[in-house]
Amino acid sequence: MKQLRTIRIMLAALFLAASAACLVIGPQIHPMARAAGRLQILLSAASVTSGVTVVWLLITFLLGRVYCATACPIGTYSDIFLRLRRRIPRFNRPFSYRPRPKLSYHILWIYLLCVMAGIMAVPFVVEPWNIARNMASAVNREATTPTWATISLGATTGVVAGMVSAIILAALALRKGREFCSCWCPLGTALGIVQEHALTHIEIDPDKCISCGHCEDICRSQCIKTVSRYVDTSRCVRCFDCVAECPTGAIRFQINRNRRPATPLMRKTRQSSKT
Repeated sequence: MKQLRTIRIMLAALFLAASAACLVIGPQIHPMARAAGRLQILLSAASVTSGVTVVWLLITFLLGRVYCATACPIGTYSDIFLRLRRRIPRFNRPFSYRPRPKLSYHILWIYLLCVMAGIMAVPFVVEPWNIARNMASAVNREATTPTWATISLGATTGVVAGMVSAIILAALALRKGREFCSCWCPLGTALGIVQEHALTHIEIDPDKCISCGHCEDICRSQCIKTVSRYVDTSRCVRCFDCVAECPTGAIRFQINRNRRPATPLMRKTRQSSKT
């Protein structure tokens, strides 16, 4: 089970490198670069990517948000700043459980209505692949010129949108982990709805859990509540940090959700700084 995190990291690094090559140099540089672009979810280009979207929905139903964990370049970009976060004392603090804001569903509906109404400016700044395009346009303006030209705007719009997005995403990752992916990204919210009914889940075994709180401390989606042995499965981005680092092996990635009631015997405790 602990190897799942290693596999996820390797796939994410591969997709990020291929995505960067596709957007900065061009998809013709390598077959993997072309694949990275073609495997993205883009409802703003549903006529071209509808088949890919269906495949990702099926994968999400089977395994969860694998797209968010590996193929999404914005998710991996956030993970890079998460690693930097651990090296900066000011930011390197434990995470804690936070409920999903209701605004995330409102953002999803606004996004879907804009796609159906043909208001493309919104998808161009909130879809992960389009965010990556905008960020890449600072180096290669051709990455977004065709996109923004469809609504009579130039590549400068993409550059500005990319710079703003890069700053916001980095700040969110440094302060709140994968907050954008788990709460504000409309595609992440949509995949999370599917993931709630997935065949596989992250489970906390109450018989093995010792309430150390380590899983909650490291959860980049802030979706684990140690006290009640609860995992908000809709927000889990399948990073597998909790599975790899649980000291008792109480957290598992498994088929058939365990529906036994959680009856914690101990509450989470933290070592006092005075001891």
